[in-house]
This record gives sequence, structure tokens and C-alpha cells, in this order.
Amino acid sequence: MLPWLGSGCASVSGSTRGAEGEITEKARRLCEHGLLSWPDLSRFPADMRPEDSIRAEDLAYLQAHPESLPPSPRPPPSQPMRCEVKGPPNISEGFATVQVKLWPGAEADGPPVEFPVDFVQPSVEWPRAGWRLAYWFAEEGAVSPQMAAAQVPFFSSDSMTRPKKLSGEEAAYTREAIEKRIQGQMAIRCVITREGNVINCHSLKSLPLMTPVALKALRGSRFEPATVDGKPLSVRYMFLFNLHLPR
Repeated sequence: MLPWLGSGCASVSGSTRGAEGEITEKARRLCEHGLLSWPDLSRFPADMRPEDSIRAEDLAYLQAHPESLPPSPRPPPSQPMRCEVKGPPNISEGFATVQVKLWPGAEADGPPVEFPVDFVQPSVEWPRAGWRLAYWFAEEGAVSPQMAAAQVPFFSSDSMTRPKKLSGEEAAYTREAIEKRIQGQMAIRCVITREGNVINCHSLKSLPLMTPVALKALRGSRFEPATVDGKPLSVRYMFLFNLHLPR
């Protein structure tokens, strides 16, 4: 069974120590400046260049569509926010996720929230190119103009309660995927409606022979929706699948 990942990071081999350190440090600093959910370029400190920390496709999309970025729900932090990167990143073929813990209160005294963050490697063939935070704006804008027009927000764990799965099957390995030894990570974005339905799914990072299976499982699932101040709302939500071949 292939459950979607809402928290936690798997361990990785020692050969990725350099990548682990880079991703962990970038996630921590971006979190401290409130840049994980809201890429306000004016918030970048002087010693951090956006092009070194954010995926080039997302920067280009923001420059071409400045109206696509919703206003931040909170002002820029007056001092670095309290953040902790939980465990090593889960790295697979140019794609990585890392779990971040954030204390969002003004004095870092509110309850912490945890959420996964996506990083990509611009060139797998050239590891020195480094890792970049992925907002997926380019993919969202290309494949879901209806959602953008409807102003369906991205899920933000610092202001919303996380959706909870109520029913639906899990994606299971197909015989063809096992025979082809398909494994790694998939990233799929869907809308979870205020009624708890899963609609408008599309793949951001695919795996052959398995993405259709995951899409079918998601579309047949029901969720307790995200809420803000106790009120349910529709959100764009990222599902991460970590696939390991059965032993």
C-alpha cells in the first residue's frame, strides 16, 4: 500500500550528505523569513539571492504573473521565526521533501505546526547546480486556470487545519510497476473541496505505471476539509507518495 505523506521523512544513504545539508539549511532559513508558503521576494535577507533558493520556473512565473501571488496572511516577521527541520530530507532522483516545524506565533509561543516542503535539483547530471525550493506555480498556472480564476488558495499549515482522510482506497503497486522496478516519489496536486471531495488532480512529479493508480485512488477518497477559524474551505493540496518496491 502507498499512503500519501503528510508528515515524516525517510532516511537516505550517506552518499547524499552534501545535499542533505544544503536542503536543510535552505529550508531553515527560508522558514525563518516566512518564505516557505509566501514567496515575497522583498523578504529575502541581503545574503540570500532568490535565484539560488527558488526554482527558476517559479521565479519566471511570478515575474510574468505578479497578480497570481495572493497577499500574505501576516506581515513580514520583525525577527527570524522559530523553525526546526525535522530529520534528513527524503531525496530521490532530483526531487526532495523535508519536514519543517514552525512556531508561527509573534513571540514563537503559539503551538507549532509541521508540514513538508519540496525541493528540486535543476540538473541531476550536474549536482553542483544545487537545490531549489519548488512552489510549483508554473505547473499550477499551466494546467489549472479554472482554479486560479476561482481563487482556490493553496493549503497553508500556519493558518489552516490540515485535511484528514475519512475514506477511500490506498494506491497499490501494479504488477507491471513491480516488474519494471518502479520506485521513488510522486507529487500530485488536487483540490480538496469544502465538502471533502477530491477534484482537479494533476501530477507535478510522475512515475511511470503508478501515477494513474494514485490519481484514481485520490479521486475516490473523502476528506475532512481544511478549515480557517472553524469554517471549511476548498484548498489546493499537495499529496506526496513514497514508493518502495515490496520485499
